[in-house]
Amino acid sequence: MVKTAICKGDKVVIVRGEGANAIDEATGKPLTCTVLQVDRTKGRALLEMPRARSKKGERQTPLRGVEQWKTARYNQKTGEAGGLKIVKRPIHVSNLRVVEKGPQREFGGKE
Repeated sequence: MVKTAICKGDKVVIVRGEGANAIDEATGKPLTCTVLQVDRTKGRALLEMPRARSKKGERQTPLRGVEQWKTARYNQKTGEAGGLKIVKRPIHVSNLRVVEKGPQREFGGKE
């Protein structure tokens, strides 16, 4: 169990690792990501990275350390086509720094 201040919905910056090289061309600062999910038992978080707009017909490339290619076979039940797909990889919470806290959520039925 890892104690962390990072929660779902927070805006974070990758400090260490391969994803730390991602820099916004417009501002020259590191990209801010949104936390999708936090696994506190393993101490890892899934991030939603902002994507640059690609031209029509160009294939998007995954960001190293944050996303990876995954080979998907043809699924006969759903009719989904096979090929390469971009899948998110979890990052350890020690490699992240909180930039902006997400909205507070209320739990339970207290009035």
